[in-house]
Amino acid sequence: MSNWKEKSKENQKSANLLIKNSIYSSSVHCAYYSNIQLMLHILLTDFKLSETEIDTKSKEGSIEEGGFHNWLKTAITRELMTRDFMLVRDFNNFFGQLKSLRIRADYKNLLILESKAKNGLNLSKSIIELLEEKFAV
Repeated sequence: MSNWKEKSKENQKSANLLIKNSIYSSSVHCAYYSNIQLMLHILLTDFKLSETEIDTKSKEGSIEEGGFHNWLKTAITRELMTRDFMLVRDFNNFFGQLKSLRIRADYKNLLILESKAKNGLNLSKSIIELLEEKFAV
């Protein structure tokens, strides 16, 4: 059973609440991780991988791809190529923008403005819509 989908939804709600309460950097963090959690859900439910298989593949892939999130994005992108290659560019674009924003929010000595936080949430929602359209979610 996957709890990833529920965690993903919870992080989307958290991002919304944080923006409403002017807590912008943390909202970006939650929006980004909502997507990571949904992709993990897809590995379990659509790809039919077990938790053990995901752990094994992610350890190997993290080394090859330069990190867990890179491996996860690559795994989803590869499958998306076979299902609808026309959406790969959008997926990579949205994810890349959100990841860059999340790095600024989490690791840089910068404040995230409301407009950037809202953009991050919109990017996250676009990624979720794309994933829900092409994968069993």
